[in-house]
Amino acid sequence: MTENNNLNTDFDDEIDIDDEVESNDEGLNEPFDPTKIRVDTRKITIDLVLKRIEYKELDLAPDFQRQAIWTNDAKSRLIESILIRIPLPAFYIDATDDDKWLVIDGLQRLTALKQFIFDQTLVLTGLQYLSELEHKKYDELPRKYQRRILETELTLSTIEPGTPPAVKYNIFRRINTGGVPLSPQEIRHALNQGKVTEMLRRLAKSHEFLKATKFSQSKKQKRMSDREFILGFMAHKIYGYTKYKNFESRDKFLVETMTIINQKISDDKLEQIEHDFTKAMIAAYDIFGDDAFRKLSNNTSRRYPVNQALFEAWSVNLSQLKDSEIETLKHKKDDVINRFKNLVDSDDEFLESISQVTNKVDIRFSRIENLIQEVLT
Repeated sequence: MTENNNLNTDFDDEIDIDDEVESNDEGLNEPFDPTKIRVDTRKITIDLVLKRIEYKELDLAPDFQRQAIWTNDAKSRLIESILIRIPLPAFYIDATDDDKWLVIDGLQRLTALKQFIFDQTLVLTGLQYLSELEHKKYDELPRKYQRRILETELTLSTIEPGTPPAVKYNIFRRINTGGVPLSPQEIRHALNQGKVTEMLRRLAKSHEFLKATKFSQSKKQKRMSDREFILGFMAHKIYGYTKYKNFESRDKFLVETMTIINQKISDDKLEQIEHDFTKAMIAAYDIFGDDAFRKLSNNTSRRYPVNQALFEAWSVNLSQLKDSEIETLKHKKDDVINRFKNLVDSDDEFLESISQVTNKVDIRFSRIENLIQEVLT
């Protein structure tokens, strides 16, 4: 193997993808200095909000948002509420970049306003009080109603510049604890836009990844579990699994990886990581077929789901091999599979390291590495 410890992780109760592959609320529970919280409340007219949307200074299309789309009746009732002067709940905005606001909470309401006023694609329906406005577009409203909408002030709670990333992340998590909360990876994705999110999006759609994991048949894509898998691979490649103990939590490990990719790692290095990832996906499928990244056992014929710990341990180890070594493993794939089954069946420490909350990152990575070396020698 060419690079030896360039690889990490720590998981929840079950890592298998058929259960929820989410980190726990470690980021939410960790204490932080409250004096570093910089959240302001401001009033801003709908007219000014629309100006920000028009100039792309307020993002209404973040791909981490997955709430159900409102019906036209629901959108119309929002407009009606404004017209009859019912105050709207506060909107939560990440304003740490003044040139690019990010909607944390209130996306559907802002989208409805844009569609009605700016796009003119929304026709009012299902109104309860202003029935005379039924089936009208914005341009068809009396001027007094148009003015009332544009001059209505919205309450915005904004995360201000200077807020440390860890604090911003915690605030984001707290705001999203109700309704259908975002998964940890969706939040990481929202707060770390840039090269890393583009790379994760591209690799998650790659043929090699989908073939090896069967994620194309899984609803987990909607919660970005697929991107968390890939991010784990990247983190191990960049830091090495022996460095995991230097991080307070898996979440911090992954967030730091996203930050360093966006800010410090060269495009050439990222291209190499992507090449290694693709190589690992092909190798895993060539060796294990449809059982890639799954537990295997001599004691049961059950087909286990894709396992996140195994995904990271196998993919990183395979990515470090020379092409000739991968060819050897492919020719000896029956031996690889049998040794892996025996490892799962006989090594309780290894089984624990891939099955429950544990810091035994070194166990799963080193056991897989040793297995590979035994086959190669």
